[in-house]
Amino acid sequence: MSSTTSLESTTYRRLAFLLILIGLLFAVDSIFHLSIVYKFWPIVIALLGTGLIGIYVKRKARGPVYLAAGEYLILFSGLALYCNFTSWGKMIHLWPAFIAFLGLVFITLFFFYRGTRFLLLIGLLLLSLFIIFIVVSSLGSTFWWIVFILVGLSILISDSFK
Repeated sequence: MSSTTSLESTTYRRLAFLLILIGLLFAVDSIFHLSIVYKFWPIVIALLGTGLIGIYVKRKARGPVYLAAGEYLILFSGLALYCNFTSWGKMIHLWPAFIAFLGLVFITLFFFYRGTRFLLLIGLLLLSLFIIFIVVSSLGSTFWWIVFILVGLSILISDSFK
């Protein structure tokens, strides 16, 4: 038996045990009306993200997609877990976090693939957008137009540095 076949067999066993565990959680949740799955489903998403990062680390040909998708899923699952234990109504104010997650992913890719400063620029731009949206949403829904003014000003400022 080759090492590749052994590795695939181990991977399939892990997947099988994970599926059995998920099925048992659904069964306990359904039979006893506990809402375990409702509260903790983001952990499954975090495990998937961790698995993608694990694939990135173990592969010789490291594709940035595994790292980026894994990081984004882990960040998303943290936000979803927070909303499960507080209120999903908070997403009215927290939706810019998705923009911040993308910014963090681009910054992480910059550190792993140093050759591209463009990744850092995009990441910082997305984090700046996140901050603008958080500030504007904290001011109230009547001031949403400030976003256009701030973006316009930032374009003018960036144009003056050329």
